[in-house]
Order: sequence, then structure tokens, then C-alpha cells
Amino acid sequence: MKKLLYILMGGVLAVSCSTKDSPSPDFNVTVRSDSYQLGDTSFFYLTGNPYTLTFWAGDSTHRYKYRHRTTAAGKPEMHFTSYRQGGNQNNSLQLMVSTDFPGVYDSASVYSPNTHWTDLTDKAKLSTGTTGTASGVIDLSEFLSGDRPIYIAYRYTGQKSTVAQRTWTIQSFSVTNVTDEDKARMPVAADVAAGAWAIVKMKNPAVQWVLSAASFKVTGGAANSDEAESWIISKPLRLNKAIPDVGVPIKKMSDNRLGTYFSIYKTAGQYTATFEAATTTVYDSKTAVQSVDVNILP
Repeated sequence: MKKLLYILMGGVLAVSCSTKDSPSPDFNVTVRSDSYQLGDTSFFYLTGNPYTLTFWAGDSTHRYKYRHRTTAAGKPEMHFTSYRQGGNQNNSLQLMVSTDFPGVYDSASVYSPNTHWTDLTDKAKLSTGTTGTASGVIDLSEFLSGDRPIYIAYRYTGQKSTVAQRTWTIQSFSVTNVTDEDKARMPVAADVAAGAWAIVKMKNPAVQWVLSAASFKVTGGAANSDEAESWIISKPLRLNKAIPDVGVPIKKMSDNRLGTYFSIYKTAGQYTATFEAATTTVYDSKTAVQSVDVNILP
């Protein structure tokens, strides 16, 4: 009798556990046509009724194979604009890069014998009095080394002289990873704010960088002002950074069965459209993926 009871209890447990398993997604995708004219609507026919569906069109930023990508080989490019005002002192602004700055924003760390800075000033076009002077593209490839970050700094100096010191404003800033595989432009630091700059005060506290949301500026002293030096240094920047591509959720569990879906591609080309189906519960999750090729004619 006890054996029979144990068997029955075991059966109940087995059934109980099995009810916690998610069913495998049952669905299929076909296309109305494998080629469409640019601007036409691309139709996809769906069978089955998975709990959720996510669509990856296959165009830039919506490619299934890049959904987990966080790094990518490429060419890191830097660009900024500058504005020089007043004064009459030369060589007052330097563009510096370090791969071994320890991330401690003080003068001792900046000038530590273990910290090395490369002067890239000659690679940039600086303002000679015109606002919004574009630096041109500055290639940072020489600093690429796996995931090792770099730090970018602007060093300002003002001499004690009978002429006034310069005033400089950096009005825009960006670093972009142009990927080797598809030439996508991945923002390493999209703008000034993304640089998360820190000011390191050196000489003459009256002449220091001042940071705002969209720019940073240092105002030089008048004639006979004390010698000045101030650094503004970015957060660590990983030059091989990439942004994962994302899919578009097109069906929730509470939605009715989805029989058709459509997309309009904005440029001609060959695309791999991917649908990811999932049946997910609090206990389990199962996914299935189907892809179809779509050719968009010019």
C-alpha cells in the first residue's frame, strides 16, 4: 500500500514539474515575395502562436547577429570644434592622450612618472579666432589595444607676460568607432557630456577650465597675470566600443495571434529579416528563431 502511495505521489510530482515547462515555440515565417521595389511594403506571413515575437529587420541597428555585440574592430575617429579669443600668446592649448593615466584626477597623477601623455595637437586644426573651427578627423588607431581605455585631455597654459593670455572654448566633441565590417559609426563618446570630463587645477586658480553641458571654456588672465595651467580630462574611453543592435517587439503574450507583419525598408540592398519567438513563464523559457532573405531593389 505504501509503495502504491509513493508511486502515486511521484506521478503527481512529475506532472506538477512538467506543467512548469514552457512549450517550444511553434511558428513559421514565409514571405509574399523575396524581392520588392524600394518604398514597397515587405510582407511576412506567420503561422503558429508563440507567446512573444521580436522582429529584426536586418537593416542598420536591427541585425540579429549583432544583438549581443559590445565591441567591434574598427577605426576610432575623434572630432571637435574650438574657438580662440583674445590674448596674444601662442601654443596655449594642447590635445593630449594617455593609455596609462590611472583615472585619479589630480596633478600628482597627471604628472606621475607612470603616466605618459602623447601630444596630438599637430593633428588637429585649431581656431585662430573663428568660432566653431572644425578640428578635422583625428585618427586614434595608434592607441587601440583590445579593451584598454584611453583618456583624452586638453591642457591649457598661460604665461606671465605683458600681453593677455588666450581664452579657449571647446564647443563640440565626439569619438566614433567606424567598424571594419560594415562601416557603422559607433559612438564612443557622442558629445561633450558623454566625455564625463573632470577638471584638474594646476597653477593660478583664477584661470581654470569651466565645464557646461555642451562645451568647456578657460578664460585667460589679463596682461601680467600669474602663470596658469589647467587640464580637463575625459572619462576612460574604449575605442572599440560598439552598440548592440535591437529588435522590435511585435507581439506580447496577451495579444491575439499574429498572422502577418510588414516592414518598409529605406534603402536598397539585401537584408536578412529575423523573427525570434519565445514562450516564457516564471519557471522556464524557450526560444526559436527563423530568418528569411529580403531583396530591396532600387
